[in-house]
Amino acid sequence: MIKKIYILLLVIFLTKIAHAQYGCGIRRICRSVLNNELYWNNNSVFPTPFKEYQVYGRDKASDPFTLLYTDTNIKNTYFLHLNANVPSNKNWEYFIICLYELNGSCITDTQNVASFNLPKSKIAYVTVDIDSEYPVIVWEKNNYPSFWYVDLFNDNPIKSGITDTFYIDKISGGNPKSNPLKYVIAAVDSCTKRWDYLTEDYHYTINLKGSIDTCKNIINLNWTKYIGWSDSIKYYYIYKMLNKSNYYLIDSVSNATTNYSIKTTTNETVDYYVAAVNSKYVNYRSSSNNVSFVTGNRNSNQNLKINYVTLDNNININIGFNTYSDLSEINILKSTDALNYSLYKTLNNITSPINIIDLTETGNRRVYYYLVSKNSCGIYNDTTTISTNIILENIQGAGESKLWWNKYFTWNSGVEKYIIYRETRINEDITKPFNQKGSTVDSNYIDNVMNEDLSVEKLCYKLIAVENISGYTSTSNSVCIVGGLAVFFPDAVVSRSNSNSFKPVGVFIDYSKSKMNIYNRWGLLVKEIRDLNIGWDLTDLNNNFAETETYVYEANIVGLDGKEVNKKGTVTIIR
Repeated sequence: MIKKIYILLLVIFLTKIAHAQYGCGIRRICRSVLNNELYWNNNSVFPTPFKEYQVYGRDKASDPFTLLYTDTNIKNTYFLHLNANVPSNKNWEYFIICLYELNGSCITDTQNVASFNLPKSKIAYVTVDIDSEYPVIVWEKNNYPSFWYVDLFNDNPIKSGITDTFYIDKISGGNPKSNPLKYVIAAVDSCTKRWDYLTEDYHYTINLKGSIDTCKNIINLNWTKYIGWSDSIKYYYIYKMLNKSNYYLIDSVSNATTNYSIKTTTNETVDYYVAAVNSKYVNYRSSSNNVSFVTGNRNSNQNLKINYVTLDNNININIGFNTYSDLSEINILKSTDALNYSLYKTLNNITSPINIIDLTETGNRRVYYYLVSKNSCGIYNDTTTISTNIILENIQGAGESKLWWNKYFTWNSGVEKYIIYRETRINEDITKPFNQKGSTVDSNYIDNVMNEDLSVEKLCYKLIAVENISGYTSTSNSVCIVGGLAVFFPDAVVSRSNSNSFKPVGVFIDYSKSKMNIYNRWGLLVKEIRDLNIGWDLTDLNNNFAETETYVYEANIVGLDGKEVNKKGTVTIIR
């Protein structure tokens, strides 16, 4: 008997548990203009056969509940309460009874149409996908019956109607490498009512930045603190990837730390990211963006050199170097004796090539230059060979100009040739500009001018050295030969036509002031010549052609510099 009573009590207890376990519930109540709409859960898993739904309601708290609707179809979980808000909105309350055979029943909680609440959906964490670098927003599933979807925001709407529990943000336009990005979600119920968020519901991505000191080979990382878990950060993990292989954990730091320094080695490509770990939920993790560095990227191959030193009113130093090298400063050192050098100029923020004009030098003396460079760490690490300008010198000979100069020695490939140029002048006016006269590979040159008609005061010279490969050139100073009179008389002349004449040849002759007399062998005057530009036309005083024989000339030759020279000799006329 006692055993039967115990079994009956157990059945009743289990039935109550079953009712509680499979109890129905109102999902939502929505006002639809004049009507109200009710939705609830069906109880198809209740262990006893279903009988009917009974919907009760009242529009005033002081009134009793009345039966509004019944339905024997277990699949029908919707009731349209027509004209519930006529003539205006009313504060309806509802509850539902689910009846089952064997007197089983389930009664929902009473719900008010005006105070039907939906618990907020909150972000669990935001993270940055290491491969795609897109922000990923993750939240827990909202299992409340009236939940429909979430809307995603930053300061503006990003995406609406998300029914999943994560979102990959490809469209908001934010870049997690530039700044922390913030996100928040708002739950929307089945009545399309959005349950808004608060300021403290925002979550921010971790923004990682870094710098590398290639002088000390140290990388410094700093990041923004993860915002969204209040103070529930356990620690930050530091991850590293070497030469684009795989990320691995290198260290962890406290939740108060937002910077980290790493000693590096040279010639490596390294990537880093930081991950925050939640102290309450270990599966909540937020990764930052990644930063990448190339260590030991200082290119010491500067190829620093003086391309050429040349003269253009002042000495010009043309400098070249490898623009991809680590070069922050060039010092130009200068000497006039090739022994004692001093700093002439320091160059910063430069591009290659660069031309420096030494305004203190006009090219009338030898000046020596060389370069010393510093890298961005302030270390001297490249020095050039010495370079100098070309000094041209000359001496006046009998009917010739002798030139010599110092060989140009800057170029590793050597000098292909020296090109000599000559210019003529009267009263400093140029009669013939510099024109190529000749070339040589030696460091001297002789310009024979005796047989040239040079009615000038000055012969001026300069030369240009040409490099073997690149074609760089270096121009010397100019030198001039002033009024060095040189005269030569032929000892015979052939009289074949009226165009033949006898006159002196040479350089720096003032033909308009010079004169000459012609005598026969008995000392008789044959002709007086007052214009040596024309000379003796081989006629006598009567303008008859002179006989074929030997004659004597006496000449007074005046140079362009005013100096005079008397010449006497013989000339033979040949028919």
